[in-house]
Amino acid sequence: MSIAYKGTDYVFNALSGFLISLCSVLGVLIMDAATFVVTVATFRRIKLAEPRQQHTREKSLYLNQILVGFKIISTDPLLRLLTFASVVMNFFFGGLNTYVVLFGRHFGGSIYYGILESMSAVGILLGMTVVYRQLKKLTVRQSYLIGNFGRALFMILTVVSYNQFWLFAIIYLLSFVFQGLTQVFETPMIQATVGSDQLGKVMTCFYTLVSVTLPLGSLAFSFLADRFDLRLFLLLFALFYAGIFLLFLASHAFKKVDELQLS
Repeated sequence: MSIAYKGTDYVFNALSGFLISLCSVLGVLIMDAATFVVTVATFRRIKLAEPRQQHTREKSLYLNQILVGFKIISTDPLLRLLTFASVVMNFFFGGLNTYVVLFGRHFGGSIYYGILESMSAVGILLGMTVVYRQLKKLTVRQSYLIGNFGRALFMILTVVSYNQFWLFAIIYLLSFVFQGLTQVFETPMIQATVGSDQLGKVMTCFYTLVSVTLPLGSLAFSFLADRFDLRLFLLLFALFYAGIFLLFLASHAFKKVDELQLS
């Protein structure tokens, strides 16, 4: 599921970088509009029975069920920590979507932007597959901590290698390898913490909170880009990763998944 959802997301982001360099921004926007037309045409072919009329009481009950998910997250220490880490991380990733374009410009143009996008995609896929398989004999907690430590370490090294493109690109790739590793274990930790009867509500609320911060991060850092040096952004990102690693390392709640191990 992680590869299908998040892996393909990074793959197509990487392809978009090369398409921009080959076809120009306008060409990519036209292709984007065309794919939406195809999507609309495809979804029109889906036949569904008309939903029965809902009463006001049923709508109110549905809203109450949605709020249950937020309540479970707010009262469970592990879920609260996971949600906080993911929310802030997505905010920084929104900023990274802005800054990676500036990285490309710093190194020489759109082709470098495309290469960096490819590096992030390859790194994510390697982390989700090759590295995960090497570490799956460890517990989820141990692997997750390794992932957090690795991405903090290599993100700090990107600051040091900032003026040498290929060294920067390789270190950038390695940071995403560990990012991919952490993303494999995120959902199983939630599943191990929440009862199956409440899982849908919690997952809905979790991804609602996490998803909304990505565009907010892009918007915020688009205004801050002129004030924040590229290296300063990387350093802030690395310090956040290091802080998350220390929070999970010290958290007693995180020990709830000590014995959780994926086959």
